[in-house]
Amino acid sequence: MPVNVSTMPMRTLLLLTLVLAAGAAAALPAGAQQGLPPATPDPSIADGSAQRALDQARARWNKLKIRDYDYEVMQICFCPSTGWQLIKVRNGVPTKASQAKAGYLATVPRLFREVARAIKRPAHRLNVTYGARGVPVDVFTDPIQYAVDDEGGFGVRRFKRR
Repeated sequence: MPVNVSTMPMRTLLLLTLVLAAGAAAALPAGAQQGLPPATPDPSIADGSAQRALDQARARWNKLKIRDYDYEVMQICFCPSTGWQLIKVRNGVPTKASQAKAGYLATVPRLFREVARAIKRPAHRLNVTYGARGVPVDVFTDPIQYAVDDEGGFGVRRFKRR
């Protein structure tokens, strides 16, 4: 006999939803990825070349001792785009407006930190391009091999020393 859910009280619908969800979860095999090959890190992470490239880029940046600079950054993700954001850093600290706009991408050391996190995780895919000063200018990461819509990264352009 069919059930007319449109006439059920909300509490009953919620309870029914919870019961069905619990039953579906119990029916899953132990280890939802059973049958999938093991996740593999990006080859550049596995062989250490991503870490060496990051270390060399940081060394180039640190050698220049740049404390005042501007750049534009755009976050790339499955999220609402804010477009290119102007970042201003003075004495190594982002301005309040820059911090509000870009937060974790608001200084060059923070950009390096994002690349380091992808290496440490380790990400399934990691593509990084560094500029002449060592600044990461194009970063793409796919953190989890069998996940969908987790890919992301950032782009940097129009870097200017002040």
